[in-house]
Amino acid sequence: MYRRILSGIVAQGKTREFLEAMRIATDFQLERGIRARTAVWGSMTGRNNGVLIAADFNTLEDLERWTDLATEDARFAQVRRAVRTHMVYDDVKVSIHRLAYHSEGLMTSEEATAPRKFMRVLTGEVQPGHHREFVLSVSQALDYQKQRGIDATTSVWSAMTGHTSGVAIVAEFDSLAELEKFDEMAVTDAEFARLRAATRASMVFLTTETNLLRRLM
Repeated sequence: MYRRILSGIVAQGKTREFLEAMRIATDFQLERGIRARTAVWGSMTGRNNGVLIAADFNTLEDLERWTDLATEDARFAQVRRAVRTHMVYDDVKVSIHRLAYHSEGLMTSEEATAPRKFMRVLTGEVQPGHHREFVLSVSQALDYQKQRGIDATTSVWSAMTGHTSGVAIVAEFDSLAELEKFDEMAVTDAEFARLRAATRASMVFLTTETNLLRRLM
């Protein structure tokens, strides 16, 4: 499973137009047989008006078909330009990730990546030779929080562009209350704190960053 991420800043006062352009682009590619679950997220931390567009594909071939359409179909290129028109272009970034781990096991992208309402993203880099310890520590922390009633869908994505050791741990929640419950347990539960520290220990801490987002579409 593969994820194409376009992140950037929506121009001031252009959120409605941006989302409408996104809906048109999503319908356009679906009409041409390219299935990709697409969600738009708005930043709750960091820069104002920050957005993240996540398009999930079952296979690399599906992603390549999307890329071919974007390159060869002038109408699709025009539709996609309409999306970027409402963004601050200098801040737009594109990256590709591969699904490395999912709390619900292996499934299709449409099952596994059905978006919830809030997303907590921890990004960083895995230390060379520590990938196995990293995945194990994530799995143990997820088991612990699930046993204590934290309802979250969690996935780990490995970067295919940029820093190839880059990873993103994505936790999705259906309510802010559930996210706050997670944060509170991280602070008050010593064992959970230890398990999460083990995950960060296998990452390059100086490049670790946490962001909160809410789903816009």
